[in-house]
Amino acid sequence: MLMRVQKRTTETETAFNDWWSAQSSDFKALHNMDELLRGFKAGFAAGRRKKVRRFTFTAGKMRVTVWAANQATAKAMAMREADKRARAIGISPPKAGWTLRIVGIGAP
Repeated sequence: MLMRVQKRTTETETAFNDWWSAQSSDFKALHNMDELLRGFKAGFAAGRRKKVRRFTFTAGKMRVTVWAANQATAKAMAMREADKRARAIGISPPKAGWTLRIVGIGAP
Protein backbone atom coordinates (compact mmCIF):
# COMPACT_ATOMS: atom_id res chain seq x y z
CA MET A 1 0.00 0.00 0.00
CA LEU A 2 1.31 3.43 -0.90
CA MET A 3 1.77 5.96 1.83
CA ARG A 4 0.00 9.20 1.12
CA VAL A 5 1.79 12.40 1.92
CA GLN A 6 -0.41 14.72 3.90
CA LYS A 7 -1.02 18.06 2.19
CA ARG A 8 0.85 20.83 3.95
CA THR A 9 -0.93 24.09 4.58
CA THR A 10 1.03 27.03 3.25
CA GLU A 11 1.52 30.32 5.05
CA THR A 12 -0.83 31.99 2.57
CA GLU A 13 -3.61 29.47 3.13
CA THR A 14 -3.26 29.77 6.89
CA ALA A 15 -3.54 33.56 6.69
CA PHE A 16 -6.54 33.29 4.36
CA ASN A 17 -8.29 30.77 6.62
CA ASP A 18 -7.78 33.07 9.61
CA TRP A 19 -9.19 36.01 7.64
CA TRP A 20 -12.11 33.96 6.24
CA SER A 21 -13.13 32.68 9.66
CA ALA A 22 -13.25 36.28 10.95
CA GLN A 23 -15.81 37.30 8.29
CA SER A 24 -19.53 37.44 8.96
CA SER A 25 -21.90 34.80 7.60
CA ASP A 26 -23.57 37.48 5.43
CA PHE A 27 -20.23 38.26 3.79
CA LYS A 28 -19.51 34.56 3.26
CA ALA A 29 -22.92 34.07 1.63
CA LEU A 30 -22.32 36.91 -0.84
CA HIS A 31 -18.82 35.94 -1.98
CA ASN A 32 -17.23 32.88 -3.54
CA MET A 33 -14.39 31.58 -1.35
CA ASP A 34 -12.30 30.33 -4.30
CA GLU A 35 -12.35 33.70 -6.07
CA LEU A 36 -11.42 35.54 -2.89
CA LEU A 37 -8.61 33.05 -2.24
CA ARG A 38 -7.05 33.84 -5.64
CA GLY A 39 -7.10 37.56 -4.93
CA PHE A 40 -5.85 37.06 -1.39
CA LYS A 41 -2.89 34.98 -2.61
CA ALA A 42 -1.91 37.64 -5.14
CA GLY A 43 -2.06 40.39 -2.54
CA PHE A 44 -0.23 38.27 0.02
CA ALA A 45 2.58 37.53 -2.44
CA ALA A 46 2.88 41.19 -3.43
CA GLY A 47 3.03 42.22 0.22
CA ARG A 48 5.82 39.76 0.93
CA ARG A 49 7.90 41.12 -1.96
CA LYS A 50 7.90 44.80 -0.99
CA LYS A 51 11.64 45.29 -1.34
CA VAL A 52 12.19 43.29 -4.52
CA ARG A 53 11.21 43.74 -8.15
CA ARG A 54 10.66 41.24 -10.94
CA PHE A 55 13.33 41.21 -13.66
CA THR A 56 12.88 39.25 -16.88
CA PHE A 57 15.87 38.38 -19.07
CA THR A 58 16.41 36.40 -22.23
CA ALA A 59 19.37 34.04 -22.31
CA GLY A 60 19.60 32.38 -25.71
CA LYS A 61 16.14 30.94 -26.35
CA MET A 62 15.27 30.92 -22.65
CA ARG A 63 13.26 33.51 -20.82
CA VAL A 64 14.38 33.80 -17.19
CA THR A 65 12.38 35.66 -14.55
CA VAL A 66 13.87 36.42 -11.11
CA TRP A 67 12.92 38.52 -8.09
CA ALA A 68 15.71 40.74 -6.79
CA ALA A 69 16.40 44.08 -5.09
CA ASN A 70 18.51 45.50 -7.94
CA GLN A 71 19.54 44.75 -11.50
CA ALA A 72 23.06 43.50 -10.67
CA THR A 73 21.73 40.92 -8.22
CA ALA A 74 19.01 39.95 -10.68
CA LYS A 75 21.57 39.39 -13.43
CA ALA A 76 23.66 37.09 -11.22
CA MET A 77 20.56 35.14 -10.19
CA ALA A 78 19.45 34.85 -13.84
CA MET A 79 22.90 33.50 -14.83
CA ARG A 80 22.66 30.79 -12.16
CA GLU A 81 19.11 29.93 -13.22
CA ALA A 82 20.14 29.71 -16.90
CA ASP A 83 23.05 27.41 -15.96
CA LYS A 84 20.70 25.22 -13.92
CA ARG A 85 18.18 24.96 -16.76
CA ALA A 86 20.92 24.15 -19.28
CA ARG A 87 22.24 21.34 -17.06
CA ALA A 88 18.69 20.00 -16.63
CA ILE A 89 18.24 19.55 -20.38
CA GLY A 90 21.75 18.18 -20.85
CA ILE A 91 23.56 21.02 -22.60
CA SER A 92 26.61 22.89 -21.40
CA PRO A 93 26.40 26.65 -20.80
CA PRO A 94 28.41 28.91 -23.13
CA LYS A 95 32.11 29.19 -22.23
CA ALA A 96 31.95 32.99 -22.35
CA GLY A 97 28.83 33.00 -20.16
CA TRP A 98 25.26 33.83 -21.00
CA THR A 99 24.41 37.00 -22.85
CA LEU A 100 21.50 38.28 -20.81
CA ARG A 101 19.21 40.84 -22.36
CA ILE A 102 16.71 42.52 -20.08
CA VAL A 103 13.15 42.23 -21.35
CA GLY A 104 11.19 43.79 -18.53
CA ILE A 105 11.28 45.17 -15.02
CA GLY A 106 8.17 44.76 -12.91
CA ALA A 107 6.99 46.94 -10.08
CA PRO A 108 7.63 45.92 -6.48
